Amino acid sequence: MSQTQPARVLLAVTFYNGRAFAARTLESISRLAHPGFELDVLVLDDASPEPGFSEYLSELSQSAGATYYRTPRNLGIPRNVNLGLATAQRLGYDYAVISNSDVIYSKDSVKVLFDVATRATDAASVTAWSTNVDPYSLPNGVELFVESQDVVDRIGDALSAEFGASALRVPAGISFAMMVPVAVLDTVGLMDPVFGRGYGEESDWSARADSAGYSHLLAQGAFVYHAGRGSTLAAGVVSGKEIADWRNQGIVDHRTPMFQWNVDGFLRSGELDHAKRRAVEAIVRHAAAERGYAVINSSRDWEDVDQGVVAVAIRSAEHELCTAHWCGFTADIDTDSVNVLGAVRRYFGDTSPVYTNISPAQWEGAGRYGYPLEL
Repeated sequence: MSQTQPARVLLAVTFYNGRAFAARTLESISRLAHPGFELDVLVLDDASPEPGFSEYLSELSQSAGATYYRTPRNLGIPRNVNLGLATAQRLGYDYAVISNSDVIYSKDSVKVLFDVATRATDAASVTAWSTNVDPYSLPNGVELFVESQDVVDRIGDALSAEFGASALRVPAGISFAMMVPVAVLDTVGLMDPVFGRGYGEESDWSARADSAGYSHLLAQGAFVYHAGRGSTLAAGVVSGKEIADWRNQGIVDHRTPMFQWNVDGFLRSGELDHAKRRAVEAIVRHAAAERGYAVINSSRDWEDVDQGVVAVAIRSAEHELCTAHWCGFTADIDTDSVNVLGAVRRYFGDTSPVYTNISPAQWEGAGRYGYPLEL
């Protein structure tokens, strides 16, 4: 990459049907910030069979400023991903982003992926936080709220502000929204088409990259919403309640038996759980700083709380935790002290509550365990 020329990034989105989320995904991608690098978008339609969908997707792509390509026949997810990677190689791109079609990008997410990738000399992949992307899913109990561009952007803003280009070394990348330095492909190669319609190909690819001396990183400041099974259901990779094609997992286990051990060891280390807790805390605190928080107790109906603010549930017994809730995310507030409300105030810093059913006297120090919390 020339010092005088900006880096070039190709974002390749793989489609197979998906009318329910195509417009949302491409609208999200069209809004991506890319300061310091050029960003091109390639829409790869894997011979979608739904009548009229390919024409619809072609028009959406044109409106979003993306290049559209439809394969003459169905290739399956690994080969369709390879079209994106091989195109990035052939056209001299510096980085490629492999993307599912059932996603919503926070506006700075690709920029954060890029910042992480450019700072790491040995990275083969950089993956974002998400939902429905185990094990890199942030715990969220009411995912409906996250399925909107505004909430996704607010999550991305919170994480990028808190973590920037910080990264966690992980055992594998996941290609729902994964950035790959194109130069790595000369050594590691493309996804193996033996995985047919899909599932397991990125595990196999990650294991090969690891064997070649590369690392995989989780960008702690990036967030991309993933609907979950939208692409694989549309493509027929899984059906019903299935979450994976376990036959393909058998191929990975046979080729690299240590891969799953490495993954299990990493998960048992607790490092990822700690990172998730920090991420959720950053999201909840950022939401409170933007729009405030409401302190409530069991006498108040949670439906009365504005969904745009953080709802803090007060507990009544010593050594219990208060919980802060925003858009399905829950953070624990350590209130192992006499002044519960004071602990809540310290947790959020100078942010004032939007409204509360806690009296001013309680806020000024009378709010102690066992004290009646009344309107």
